[in-house]
Amino acid sequence: MMITKYLISMLEQLHVMTAFLYGEMKRTVFCAVPKGAEVDEDFDFSELMKAIYGLKQASRVWSDTFHDFVCSIGFQASDFDPCLDLKVESGQCVQLLVYVDNVLAMGSSTEMIVITKGDLKMRSEITDSGKRAFVLGIELCTTSAVV
Repeated sequence: MMITKYLISMLEQLHVMTAFLYGEMKRTVFCAVPKGAEVDEDFDFSELMKAIYGLKQASRVWSDTFHDFVCSIGFQASDFDPCLDLKVESGQCVQLLVYVDNVLAMGSSTEMIVITKGDLKMRSEITDSGKRAFVLGIELCTTSAVV
């Protein structure tokens, strides 16, 4: 716990709005045209251009798209957790922990976290929830005392 105090000076929560729709399909997937939909031609099926909710591959496509983006801005995937991406610059560290469409941004540099949040907001529509008290049902408490 004492190490955590020095490694994490800031913890912020972000929510990616309509996250799955940002997923870039790498494989061709077709779906039946819904009844009542107006289409120019008489087609029974149409090609999906985005990974919509309900598609089996949607979570994976979103995860890959998010990971590809954060790697493009200098993050590296953690060797021990596929949901954790790390960035180390000038002795400072930022971690992004992703759970579906929620992202925890934490690290030792407030400036790096602010820059990272700005980069993410340029790529996707993101709600910045600020400091959080509960994440996945776990209460997070910050204190200046050494634990």
